[in-house]
Amino acid sequence: MGDYGNVGINAGYARLNARDYGKIGLEGSLKKELDKNPNIGYTLGGNASALIGKKAGVNAGVYAGMDFGTSTCTELNLGIIGDYTKGFDKNNLTDLDSKESLKAGGSIGFTRNICCDEGRKLKMALTGGADFHSVPEINNGQIVKSNKVSPFVGSNIEYSQQINDKGHQLVFGGKCSITKNGATYGEASIGYRF
Repeated sequence: MGDYGNVGINAGYARLNARDYGKIGLEGSLKKELDKNPNIGYTLGGNASALIGKKAGVNAGVYAGMDFGTSTCTELNLGIIGDYTKGFDKNNLTDLDSKESLKAGGSIGFTRNICCDEGRKLKMALTGGADFHSVPEINNGQIVKSNKVSPFVGSNIEYSQQINDKGHQLVFGGKCSITKNGATYGEASIGYRF
């Protein structure tokens, strides 16, 4: 199928543990089919975003996965993910909230060429794994951080529409996750891929 990788820009809204941010970022991916079996392929991808506004932060992620059924209208995607988020705001009222996490885990989902049209795609995935984060605690009147590992679950969704004969795409996306300790991250964005 024709999607062999791209780079893109995106902007939108992000929310980390009840703190709101604007979001602007870059992304890139490489998608290939195996020479010996064109029905199986792989995808490598990464993204980096600045979280901006009255408060600041960063979010970055990587993905490596296998794609099955690449010559059909619906392919299955299995992969591993990594995601890092950090908020830099210094608000005394939220110092007990975690502002940093590193997630590592797996992803399972599908990519559907809507009406078997390669120019319109819907991609959905469920994610899960371990969230490595700090938990601030009050000890003798002082805030002390201890490192913890908690399970997380999440989901990603994306709709892309090819807008010209060069293969450029308009992309609408969203992702969210929740950790057992109650930490949350969510975002919604619109982007352009070259």
